[in-house]
Amino acid sequence: MSLTLRFTDPLATELARSGGKGASLAKSAQNLPVPGGFIVTADAYSQFIAPLKSRISELICTDSPAEAIADLIRATPFPDAWLSEFDGAVAEAGLTGQAVAVRSSGTMEDLPGAAFAGQHDTYLGVRGTAAIAEAVRDCYASLWNEHAFRYRRQLGVDQLEAKMAVVVQLMVSVSADEAAGVAFSVDPVRGNTDEVLINAAFGLGETVVGGEEPVDEFRVRRETGEQVAAEIAEKPTALIMSGGGNGAGDGAGHDVGGGRLGEGGGARTTVVDLGAEQRTRPALTTAQAKQVAELAVAAENHFGFAQDIEWALHDGDLYLLQSRPITRVAPRWTRDESAERFPTPVTPLTWDLVEAGFHHSLNHSFDLMGLPPFDDKWFVMRDFYIYGNQTAVDLYAGRLPTNMLSSVETITESLPQIARQFGWVQELPVQWMRDLDTYLIGIGRLSNEPLEDKSLAQVWDHVIAISDLGTEYFRPNIAISLTQGTLYAALQHMLSLALDEDQAQVVFERLMASTETKTSQVNAELRELSQLVAADADLLTALEAHHGEAGVAELERFPQFKASFDRFLEQHGHRELDFDAYHPTWVEAPHIVLDQIRLLAARTVAETEASDAGASPAGGGDGSAAAGTGSPEPGAGSATAPMTDMERKIVQAETELAVVNAAPEKLRYLVQEVIRLARTYTALDDLEHYQTTRLTLPMRRALKELGGRLVDAGVLVEAADVYFIDFEHLDTAIRADAANRDLDATDADAADREVDTADAAATRASTSPVTGTTGTGSALTSLTEIAAQNKAAYQAAVDRTPEWEYGKETAAVDADSDHITGTAGSPGTVEGEVFVVHSPADFSSFPDGAILVARTTNPAWTALFYQAGGVITESGGALSHGAVTARELGLPAVMAVRDATSRFTSGQRVRVDGSNGNVIELD
Repeated sequence: MSLTLRFTDPLATELARSGGKGASLAKSAQNLPVPGGFIVTADAYSQFIAPLKSRISELICTDSPAEAIADLIRATPFPDAWLSEFDGAVAEAGLTGQAVAVRSSGTMEDLPGAAFAGQHDTYLGVRGTAAIAEAVRDCYASLWNEHAFRYRRQLGVDQLEAKMAVVVQLMVSVSADEAAGVAFSVDPVRGNTDEVLINAAFGLGETVVGGEEPVDEFRVRRETGEQVAAEIAEKPTALIMSGGGNGAGDGAGHDVGGGRLGEGGGARTTVVDLGAEQRTRPALTTAQAKQVAELAVAAENHFGFAQDIEWALHDGDLYLLQSRPITRVAPRWTRDESAERFPTPVTPLTWDLVEAGFHHSLNHSFDLMGLPPFDDKWFVMRDFYIYGNQTAVDLYAGRLPTNMLSSVETITESLPQIARQFGWVQELPVQWMRDLDTYLIGIGRLSNEPLEDKSLAQVWDHVIAISDLGTEYFRPNIAISLTQGTLYAALQHMLSLALDEDQAQVVFERLMASTETKTSQVNAELRELSQLVAADADLLTALEAHHGEAGVAELERFPQFKASFDRFLEQHGHRELDFDAYHPTWVEAPHIVLDQIRLLAARTVAETEASDAGASPAGGGDGSAAAGTGSPEPGAGSATAPMTDMERKIVQAETELAVVNAAPEKLRYLVQEVIRLARTYTALDDLEHYQTTRLTLPMRRALKELGGRLVDAGVLVEAADVYFIDFEHLDTAIRADAANRDLDATDADAADREVDTADAAATRASTSPVTGTTGTGSALTSLTEIAAQNKAAYQAAVDRTPEWEYGKETAAVDADSDHITGTAGSPGTVEGEVFVVHSPADFSSFPDGAILVARTTNPAWTALFYQAGGVITESGGALSHGAVTARELGLPAVMAVRDATSRFTSGQRVRVDGSNGNVIELD
């Protein structure tokens, strides 16, 4: 097996062979101006280290393992055969007699959540095979640098699993009057995704990369190359190659002969003093800054993601030295990404229990999709509302490889790459279904585990176990949602190659017209229950006279229906009313479900009576409250009755046959597979959400027990107040309380072994079972104020509309304009009175045929859609629950109407134009 790989070797792009830096350089060399070189592979390191492993294992257990292991590696010579291969690689790469950079390239550099940048060594200005071999061995030793060793231990990484490849690359001999530095294809400091950020200095770029010397900063607009801003620093010195000339410097040089800038064989780099004029001169001209910006954007286009590059200018040529993805940016917290998922305030404990799992799933999903991990927060809680990092959203958005779908010819040529890169899309649904059983078994076990005999700390561990189960189950679920959106975009893009935009949308809607989902199944069961109510005049009368919990009590008089209703709740009662586990589920708030059934039953009766009388029911376009035009057939905009399920299936099948037959023969399988997968992921996205909510019942049970214990201890007023304590404070207090109790138990055992004097007996008798002799329970007392303060702040958040961008006052609604623009969700138009729904508590009051206005909707709201004449939501888009359900039922819908719940008042008349995405106030 060869020890080395040329940059141009396809194998060199593999992380396991070339390490993070080496693989990136090999990929860059395919299309970008990268200086030549080769990679000493990670397999070579494994061969070198194999005879040393037993000794290294012994040294790991000593007091100073890192230094001792590094010394062992430096003392181990390379075999002569290795030196011969290095000599051949140097010659083949054209590096004979040339100065090279020898850079460490660890295989764990791209480990999710890790940051190994700067942990290992680089050697500059190395000449000759012997010196290169020595530098390679020093790079091996740097894998065991103290800070790298500690960092791996902190991450829980097996020390012997770490491997080191080494990059040997032609040194760009930048002189003192030339420049080098770094550039970011988007500005990560200010969060501007439309600007390139450049740092530059005279001489070699190591001074810029190291961050210890003054540098110039340039900001260049990506699209035009226009320089937006420049901050010029005073740069007293420049680092250059020894013997490379002082350029414009004053001739005073200071050799650098140690550390990572070179050792062995004398100094390889020199620091030179710059003249007074050059110190304050920009390191780049405007034209050069534009050229560097263009290189950064070219690197982004090459890798398909925003890049952080190292570059150098020499003899008028611009070189790319390194390129890595940008995985951390300055956040801009907005509700754009979060309002649909988290429309209402969230309690601190719920958020803390799910946040880590969400970010774990996010990076797992990015890995599947070939995107780099994001090393910062995507969502955060601010004043009890959840905000999304809009800069990160912009950074990752639009990464669909549409370049492979740009034309029929390109798609045909890209078929092998599509199969290679996206094969996992076909596999994920199958794997998810296989893993579902493990999750459901875990839910069953945790739901039935007795809690009464557990200590407070054991109950808390039970809560954490539920959270951990959810984290593992949820790991692929964001990938499901992201892939659904990607498949939709890919299918729409492919349709647009043959059809205009409107026609493509109509065909797309027809292709997706009949996708079976778990929510549609649950809705069908709700309708069946409503038909039972509609068929029983006494039951319907009883429910219309008794709303809410009183209606549930009335069911005792109707045992046959009650049995059906109870079976429904037994199967689907885990469905949520709100994301937050603080709120009850269907089985805990059955009156919410029953009220929806009553409303559906009343509508069924009204439709039957209207049909018998030859009239239209409310909302059917007869001039009543919701009179207007819906579009039951996707994209049609007609006023005909909604299609039946069978009609939808026929339209879908006929459309699919026509689309596949119209495609070129070589692409028919791809087209049909994208259609199939789009439907599969639509159903899977809904199913994973349905199964995710199963976690709520065991979590609420465990937290009720935990909160009850804290109530008994005098810490909380109500058991549910535990939701208002953040994880860190709760965990710290419970662990401290457990430690105090263990200490009390130890003291009690010691006392029992002493002579049982009257004083000792009195002391034990006075020990409180709650507080204990050493202050057991006192560790919990701080939780009282935390819960009370957070609860008050949470309740205040419920009563206010959150800022759309955190820290910025939300722009006032333009009261003078009656024309409001949102996003098209479902085609058709309707005029009528709105009804603003703030929470499930408003469900029972929803008027038949009214236009539903809400912050967002979820599957628990679906029954309202059968009552509604149209839909307006503050958030969401074409893939949101509200838009999808509205299209299924032929209801016009406009999404993303900001502040809709505060702008509109119940009873106000509006016109909803779902085709164009706007709402017009009529009074």
